[in-house]
This record gives sequence, C-alpha cells and structure tokens, in this order.
Amino acid sequence: MVNSLLAILLVINSSRGSHFVFHYPKVPQRRDEIEQVRRESDLDEEFGDDLLENDVITWPYGPTEDFDNRSFRSRLEEDNEEYDFNSKKQANNNTGNDEIERNEMNQLFGFETRLLADIFCPRHKGLAKFQLSIDDLTFVGQPVFLKTADTNKRGTYSGDRDLRKKIDDNDNSTDLDNNEELQEQLSDAQNEEQIPPSVASDITSSTHSMQQHLHVTFFHLVFVLEPPELELCRQVDDIYNNIITKLTAALRYEQLRCDYVGKETELILSLRENSGTSNLDELMEITLEKSSLARTIRKVYDAISNDCVAHILINDYIDLSLQIPPLVPTINTHDNDIIGHEYAHYPVIAPYHTLLLLEDPEEILKNMPLDANPTLVQLVQILTPTQRLADLCTVLDCSLAQIFRLAAHLIYWRKAKIIDVIGVRNLYVVSPTADMNSLPTYIEYFKQHFPALDLVKILDSFSVPKPQVNSIKEHRTMYLEAITYLLRNDLVVQLHAYILVMVPRYIKMGFTQAEYEEKLRNSGDSEFNSSYDTAIISPVEKASDSERDWLNNFVANHPKETVSLFERLIKYFNGKHHVDEILFRESLKPRDLSKIITLFSKDQYIIVLC
Repeated sequence: MVNSLLAILLVINSSRGSHFVFHYPKVPQRRDEIEQVRRESDLDEEFGDDLLENDVITWPYGPTEDFDNRSFRSRLEEDNEEYDFNSKKQANNNTGNDEIERNEMNQLFGFETRLLADIFCPRHKGLAKFQLSIDDLTFVGQPVFLKTADTNKRGTYSGDRDLRKKIDDNDNSTDLDNNEELQEQLSDAQNEEQIPPSVASDITSSTHSMQQHLHVTFFHLVFVLEPPELELCRQVDDIYNNIITKLTAALRYEQLRCDYVGKETELILSLRENSGTSNLDELMEITLEKSSLARTIRKVYDAISNDCVAHILINDYIDLSLQIPPLVPTINTHDNDIIGHEYAHYPVIAPYHTLLLLEDPEEILKNMPLDANPTLVQLVQILTPTQRLADLCTVLDCSLAQIFRLAAHLIYWRKAKIIDVIGVRNLYVVSPTADMNSLPTYIEYFKQHFPALDLVKILDSFSVPKPQVNSIKEHRTMYLEAITYLLRNDLVVQLHAYILVMVPRYIKMGFTQAEYEEKLRNSGDSEFNSSYDTAIISPVEKASDSERDWLNNFVANHPKETVSLFERLIKYFNGKHHVDEILFRESLKPRDLSKIITLFSKDQYIIVLC
C-alpha cells in the first residue's frame, strides 16, 4: 500500500450541485512518473554532459501522440466535450503563470475536477461501496447520502424549507433585495405559520448568507490507488475495510451531529475563492492551517503511505486509530473461531503470553490522550517481558479479560507485540526476515549497552537451536536484556516444542501385528510397503478402538500417578500445543512433563518438533 495510494479526494453534493472540495497531496505522483524521474536521474549519472539538451531519445513503441490518442482518457474526452482535457496544453501556450496555475488547480490526473465531482456523486442511493477503475487508476470510497430531514435537524425551522430550497435553487442569479415575490413569501410565511418575529427577521437578514451556505446532501471521501494488477483486489479490500468505512462513519456521525463536513467544506471552498492567490503551494498551506478536516485527510494519507497508524481526533470529538494491519501469519488458525473476521490475522492472546513494548514506555505514554484509561497507563509502566499477562491481574487489580483488551489496543496501535516470557532455557534462532544490512548499527548498540556480550557470537550460537544456560551464567540479566532488544528488532525468533505421539503402523490401520505382517508379505500395495513402521495417532476424540487399546496397554504397567498424568496430557500430543502452553494449562512443572516424554521416547513412540 505504501506505493499504491496516490491521493485522497473529498467530493460533496448540495442544493447547488456537485463540488470537488479538496485533495491531498497537492500534486499526486503516479508510479510511472516516479519511474521516469528515476530513469532520468540514472541517465544523468550515466551520460552527464554528454547527453545534450537537444538530443532525442526515441520511444520504442511509436510516437507518444499516438499512444495518448489510444488511451482511455482520450475516449472520455470524445464523449465529454464540455470538459477540456487539453487545457494544460493550452495553458502551455499562454505566457501567464497565473493561467497555468489556474489550470493545474482545476485538474487532477489529467481530468477536470468538475468531471471528477460528477463521477464521484452517484445517483443510486443504495450504493454502499464505490469502486471505479480508469486505466491503471482505481478510485475507492463509501458514498454518504444524507436525508433532507437530517440536514434540517440542527435548529432549522421546518416551515421555511420550501422557501430556502427556492433561494438555493435561484443561487447567485437571484437578487434577493429586489425580488418582491420572495419578500412577499417571507411575509406570508410569517403570517400563515406564525413564525416568531425574531426568526422571520433572521431569515430576511440572512438571505444573502444562505446563498453561500451549502446544504450538504451527500459527501464522498475517495481514495485513489494505483496497485499492481495482481494485488488490486487485496489492496482495495484492505483500504476499504480498515480505513474508508471507519473514517466515513465518523465523518457521517459528525455531519449529522453538528454539520461538521458542511462547515469544513464551506471553509475550504471559501479559502479557494477568497484567498487571493492562485499558487497551489500557498493555497494548500492556507487550507491545511485553517481546516481541521483537511489536516485529518493529510494525516491519514501520510500514515497509510508510511505504513503506520493514524491517530486522529475528528472535530475534537471522535478519536480514531486507523491502519492497514501488517500481513502476519495467523497463530493457532486450527482453533481460531474468528477466521475471516476483521482481526483474524492478529495473534491470539493467551494468559501465558507477555507483551514486548516496541518503544520506550515514556514515549508511549507521551503519545496517549490525557483521558487515557488509568489501568492502561499503569500496564505500560509495569510491563516486563519476564512476567506473564496472567500474573498481572493481582498487580493491576483487574480481570484477565480487561488485561487482554488493553493488550489488544497496544498491539493494534503497534506499540507492543506478543511474545512468550523470555528465559534462558528458551530456544532462539536468527529470524529469516532479520535486516542484516543494519547489523553494524546493532553491533554498535551492543557495545554501548551490553559491553560484556558479542552480538556476532550470540547470533552464531543461535544457528543451532539449543538453550544457552551454561554459556551466560555470569551475565544472565544482561543476556535477557539483550534478547529483549533482539526480539524487539526482529533479529531473532523463539522456537517452540510441539509433541506428537506415534503408534505402530498396524495399529493405525486397524490390524493385529500378525495380520499386518501377512498383508505385507502378500500385497504389492504401496500402503503396506511403506518404509515407516509408525504413524501419527489420531486425535483423542477420533481415535479408533485399536488405538485406544494400544495406549491403555502401553501405560498399564506404570505407576498410577503416571497413568493419570498421561491421560491428562494425551489430548495435547497432537502437534498443535507447544510445551509452554501445556505447562501453563495443566499447572505442571517441566520435570513432570519430562516423565511422560521419557516414557514414550524409550520406544521411539514420541516425536518433539520445533
């Protein structure tokens, strides 16, 4: 998405027609334009002064004029002669800089803004999602149709609706001071409907201002994308579901509550008409300074372009955090009941997890609102990667469910990530996505903060997954701090041990050992000629009678405590629950689990996978 979002546009419809209100950035740069700048830069570096000003570089696919004439935009031009797509060429023939600026102000992506305003104001009121592709551009939005009653909720006297509509319809062509018909209607309305004199006076005195006031009946925030063809659907869905629907819902709420979009639109259009400048840079600067809605659009654009979270406060009333979530593998997808849900790709939080802050606590607290949840503030202050979330309930005096909700907020804001409690017995390996180009920076950091440890040697030791208990006895605390730093910067990842119980192959197939050997001798079927003598046992709830009998016989001659523990743990031996999870769920010590593992390992009926 970083290179695909080109611009955000705001279009409205009012009683005076459709309006192209605002767009950010000032001059959107398309992918081919960026490529062209890069190629020109490469040519300058390669040829330097050898490439003279009058030299010609031939386009290999024929004249560029022919290419333009074949484009979709030229076909639109033929069907919409009232819109001048060649106005920029005409402006180039004009010697006035003001005329050039004016044409640039009224064009975007080569289209007249008047045409874009008409395109993005669809007539179908049942439309929920708007998506339009023109050449390699894709426009995505969620149109908001406002009922007439909604626009008149905010203290507008109901008896003068028809009159106001007539005033708006006459627009600037109506001379209200000299229009006797309108003055008579004002008087009649006061007499017939008994409008209070003060209201009638306000209506009369504000007729000029009503000409300028926009009664917004529709607004549309449009995001312009230029994604690669194979990523079009995914990127459109990502930005629509995570950004557009939430931002549009907030703006709609504020519009119905206090006419926020209408007032901001009036302000922006007024600045454009009365700022006294035709310079795009100056106009954009003035608009961003005066309009909170324009600043909100800029903040959302910058956040999406830089792949970070946009924390915005709409009209000093609605607080939103918007982002396109990073693509990460789903944890425990086999047991995840929220697959397909908006948050399905986020990791599942468990009591034995902890949170690793990705920034200093002071920095996180500084960016929190003044009315932030006190428990959240306290959580950020006391979080350590060596303490489980379940252990924080007594410290914070709150439920585990509340801690989960607070942790989910920090994860969504990209202020923290889920890890297992850091320990010297954990297995760590170098992350396959580690940024080794920044290794010199990490080495320098280690020299300053962990002088007794060598980063290169630590990473080398992680090439083979084994605990580092013996090698770091003297610097245990510093080692844990170093691991915290490596995890925070995605240089290492933790490996987990998953347990699988194997049974003899003939048991899995439902035969006795004699029957299986007989089949093996007489059958040429590949099913019986497998080189493996064991197979993974079926899940406990789906295990066959022969598998159950084999398990019971296997532990029959062991102490009662061992049999009882085995029956408790066998449901976890399916390769889906790692050792740390098993120990937490069953409140076991590692040595208790080791007894069961050792029991099966003697006959090679258990496999531990990392």
